[in-house]
Amino acid sequence: MNGGYSSTSWGWVTLGLAWAAILALALRADLSIGVLDAVAVAALFALVLWSLLSVTWSADAGATILSTERLLVYATALAAATLVVRAQRYSALVAGVWAGVTLVCGYGVLTRLYPGRFAADAEIAGRRLAQPVGYWNSLGLLAAVGAVVAVGLLAGTRSRALGAAAAASLVPLGLALYFTFSRGGTIALAVGAVVALALDPRRLRFALAGAVGGAAPALAVLEASSLSALTENGATVAQSASAGSTLMKVALLCALVAAAAGAVLVEADRRVDVSRNTRLAFAALLVVAVLAAAAAVSTKYGSPTSIGRRAWHSFTAKPPTQTGDLNNRLLTLSNNGRLALWRVAWNDFAAHAAGGSGAGTYYAQWMQNRRDATQVRNAHNLYVETLAELGLPGLLLLAAGLLAPLAAVVRARKLPLVAAAAGAYVAFLLHAAFDWDWQLPGVTLAPLLLGAAVLAAARPAGRRFAAGTAQRLVAGAAIVVVALLAGYTLLGNRAVAAAQRDTSAQRWAAAESHARRAASLQPWSSEPWRVLGEAELQQGKTAAARKSLRTGLEKSSRDWRLWLDLALASGPAERRAAARRARALNPRSIEIARIHLFLGLPL
Repeated sequence: MNGGYSSTSWGWVTLGLAWAAILALALRADLSIGVLDAVAVAALFALVLWSLLSVTWSADAGATILSTERLLVYATALAAATLVVRAQRYSALVAGVWAGVTLVCGYGVLTRLYPGRFAADAEIAGRRLAQPVGYWNSLGLLAAVGAVVAVGLLAGTRSRALGAAAAASLVPLGLALYFTFSRGGTIALAVGAVVALALDPRRLRFALAGAVGGAAPALAVLEASSLSALTENGATVAQSASAGSTLMKVALLCALVAAAAGAVLVEADRRVDVSRNTRLAFAALLVVAVLAAAAAVSTKYGSPTSIGRRAWHSFTAKPPTQTGDLNNRLLTLSNNGRLALWRVAWNDFAAHAAGGSGAGTYYAQWMQNRRDATQVRNAHNLYVETLAELGLPGLLLLAAGLLAPLAAVVRARKLPLVAAAAGAYVAFLLHAAFDWDWQLPGVTLAPLLLGAAVLAAARPAGRRFAAGTAQRLVAGAAIVVVALLAGYTLLGNRAVAAAQRDTSAQRWAAAESHARRAASLQPWSSEPWRVLGEAELQQGKTAAARKSLRTGLEKSSRDWRLWLDLALASGPAERRAAARRARALNPRSIEIARIHLFLGLPL
């Protein structure tokens, strides 16, 4: 649940991936990797080390270590995929990602159609579909990634069953994307499809598969858009369930039609030898359709220059007033405050261009420099946030790791599914420039594994390194170190999470016990000391609480929450000084404003 956002999930994932990598090193007789594979893996692990090194200049070592732990998930995943997946079996990895994404999105759609049987989305979602990922825009990206790969499977398979399944999967994928009402996900889908179409040597086949497979899902989405109980705020559970039941019947019918169409398309490809003139006619028809669509858009919205100017104005304008109909979100390009987030990150980079301010420190920068009370933890742009936190070296290492699969496409694009996998991967790279998918391993791992599949596909066409006994031992030792680190940090993260749960439930004695254990396991982090101080304060142990909070401030002097807690645990004179420091670090704090008189601060 929640896309792997919680740090308590990272250690388990890293341990599982490390175990798979060790098994591959021990059991595979013929083990070789390509140059681009090595570049990608080395770049991500170098990024992990650079992130870890940033502890030496970071103002919050705990946040830096947490950010490094998440990076370790991605580096280990790419390493494991490189070692486990043979070049000849890359397509199995692509199909596996598609199947997993379809299951996740299908479950998400069920939560919308049967709201009484599943946990509702958080109130902050505003009825936009977020389950089971926890964030609507990232679920939209996941659906877009799955849809591009599904069309690629339909276009390239010789199996009627797989073709039918791929076509049918477009129905839940399409509905999941629609119910997120994600403009970014929709744009990512369009860009990914265009990239796949441009790269695929059988692009007419890909276009035909998209047209045949996309017709039934489009009808399902059209029906969904007409059911106000599913698309507007304010509908009751009973109304949503009734509309969901109606849509389920339509969706099942559309999936059956799509499956039949997919099977027929595959069978036709196996039996019918399409002449060159027919292909040329189809290509001409596509060109005419594109030109007609462009002419219609130009007639309604003006010249390309005018459209670009309007789009930029819409992007930079203030977010429109939200109405009950969520469909209206799809008609605007407003950045929803992202420009302000990027501005803070860019200013942070300008002040620390060489190494950034330290991994995981964007939250503190935002709280201190924001112009309103908007609560965010990430810059909603992977690349700008990396610049801010890890400087130019961090961005270069990230680029080397993420762009290697695109270099591999040049060698492997003629192979089946490579173009579709690359298109879906590009969709992720684009979406990551506008959202915080990187903070959700459950989302990011899907396109990252597609990138690994592209690297594997290109392996036979390029230079490769064969792994002998010495290389296997060195790699195995490195992975064992990774596993030990992941296991140790997992213990600490679980202890912190237990203490936080106890605090929420007001079990103060238990919270104190778990916080002390977390502090022993995470001597670098201020979070256990903050929770410990709060638990002690609630139990009347004021002096002990002040001591714990000061210990936390020694580890993270820019944590405004620690300063505020210290103010609450102190006498009038010390309270005012600590409160001033808390407000300096978070000038727009609503929490501080509410109790400013008690803290001795002017409004």
